[in-house]
Amino acid sequence: MRSPRAAASIADVRAVAPLLLLPALLGAPFLLAPRAHADEPAHAYTLEARLDPVEHVVHGEGRIRWTNESERAQDTLLLHLYLNAFASDDSVFMQESGSQLRGVRFRGEGGITVERLVLDPDAPAAHDLLEGAEDELVEGDRTQLRVHLPRPVEPGESVELGMAWESRLPPVFARSGWHGAFHMVAQWFPKLARLEPGGEWASFPYHGHGEFYADFADYDLTVETPPGWVVGASGVMREERFTSAATVRRFEAERVHDVAFAAAPWFEELEGTHEGEAGPVHVRVLYPPGFRGAAERHLEVTLAGLAHYGAHYGSYPYPQLTVIVPPRGADGAAGMEYPTLFVTAGPWFRMGGLPIALHDEVTAHELGHMWFQGLVASNEVAWPMLDEGITEWVTGDLLQELHGRARSGIDLFGLRVDGFELRRALALGGRPTPPPARPAHAFSGNAYGRAVYGRSAAIFETVARTWGRARFRRALGRYAKAQRFRHPVPEDLLAAFGEEYGDWMPRRVLHPTLFDNAICARRVTAPVRAGGRTRVVATRVGLGLPTRVRLEGPDGRRSVPWPGDVERLEIDEAGTFTRVWVDPERRGLLDPEARDDAAGEREGGGIFRRALFWLQTVLGQVAP
Repeated sequence: MRSPRAAASIADVRAVAPLLLLPALLGAPFLLAPRAHADEPAHAYTLEARLDPVEHVVHGEGRIRWTNESERAQDTLLLHLYLNAFASDDSVFMQESGSQLRGVRFRGEGGITVERLVLDPDAPAAHDLLEGAEDELVEGDRTQLRVHLPRPVEPGESVELGMAWESRLPPVFARSGWHGAFHMVAQWFPKLARLEPGGEWASFPYHGHGEFYADFADYDLTVETPPGWVVGASGVMREERFTSAATVRRFEAERVHDVAFAAAPWFEELEGTHEGEAGPVHVRVLYPPGFRGAAERHLEVTLAGLAHYGAHYGSYPYPQLTVIVPPRGADGAAGMEYPTLFVTAGPWFRMGGLPIALHDEVTAHELGHMWFQGLVASNEVAWPMLDEGITEWVTGDLLQELHGRARSGIDLFGLRVDGFELRRALALGGRPTPPPARPAHAFSGNAYGRAVYGRSAAIFETVARTWGRARFRRALGRYAKAQRFRHPVPEDLLAAFGEEYGDWMPRRVLHPTLFDNAICARRVTAPVRAGGRTRVVATRVGLGLPTRVRLEGPDGRRSVPWPGDVERLEIDEAGTFTRVWVDPERRGLLDPEARDDAAGEREGGGIFRRALFWLQTVLGQVAP
């Protein structure tokens, strides 16, 4: 134990000596002194991992320094053992997911066994926390562990834990596991749940749809592999040692809320640098042999995204970013983010024309997560809209920057489709979609993807197109910068938009669409021509979004404003007009049936409308 005071007199020491002995006399654990400096991390992990690629096992040892940052004393600690989601068919994850995730079926068990967990590991008689521990907080599920402390930890006090464990990786599934020699090591160590300021533990089992939530901490990670293996890990590599028996690498990651690593003997590497406001960012892409062309595109999108996201949501603050391209057959690891590292997806070849489905979309999306939930660390289980929903919008926004709006979804064989139209079709086509602002485990079937990804993105893009993209980016940037290294809730997002637009935005637009089922369904009648005039009636049900109605015909083109507070608009124009469109610029994306937004002798759109109808039907049956 170290005192925060720089020095003390002999008299001082003698005066306080009996008090220092009191915890030991009472049988209490040693408590670390309060942090000496405000910038000293409240939490710190030191982890050592030895990968056995034959048995697909990670042997781990480590320490955790944990500080009670809440306003209440704590006599228990809660840890997540998320690999145990794959230890039994009875786990919450297996029950909710139906033993599959994003089309990848579960193919074999994995799990984590905690062999040692002690309080104050340097003490002569460290307290065994496994004695009396509870490891089945939900029946049939062992992804949480509650341990009891011999004495409460007061607010501001710190404790240190020592631990050893064994992680058995499953055949790659649900973000973690192995495929051949490829090992994606994630959710692999005993990790403390987050303690909220009020003193409640934000602990939950590993859900089928939900992801993660944890405190920021400094991580020191050492990874040992067989000789010749390549490792990509969270953070920056500080040491590398080679022996005839192993290669050992040490990584440091500061102020992050998780660490993961990937290892394979055949990884090839591509590098690039982004010159950001916070300093240069070294980008490292690790990919399988034969994937060079794809890796080059992943690097291009990553560098473009670092510049784009950094300009609007604050500069990427870490000196390194690692991108993992998984091999064929390892789809279960693809499309997942960790602080300073993400796993992308896509084929081995470089292919343009389908940005929303291949390299560009997945890389743009996982990179977006470096901000939304990496830096803006919301609770992904309680509010998936705040990470997946926002990230889906920033993904589409970046793809528009890279490809243009018309071809941000598809540009193939003459067919061009707006990427946000695809998201609208995903969200609103077919069955009614629930509102996105609800917990991950409240969704069933493909409703999670349709609501959290598709509907959220369609709502945000509607605001951006209706009231200006620059203004929307400012509002989202205000939220991202204010909540950096924090743990926001939806009210923080609504407040940021209220500051930018006024109170009417969260009250009249965002809350009804995100928390309720508000839509904006519009339709228009075919033009009726008589006496040299043309009459049209447009009606709206739901949200009042300002837009325009366009008339076209032999007498040219007219554009008529349709205010947001008018539900029924009757147009009576002099001249002959044969076609009419509501919202011809496609600013509103909250209409479940967009095909009745136009009428007349030729509705227009041709192949686009037919393709969109087909895509709406198909996307209504699937989820991301």
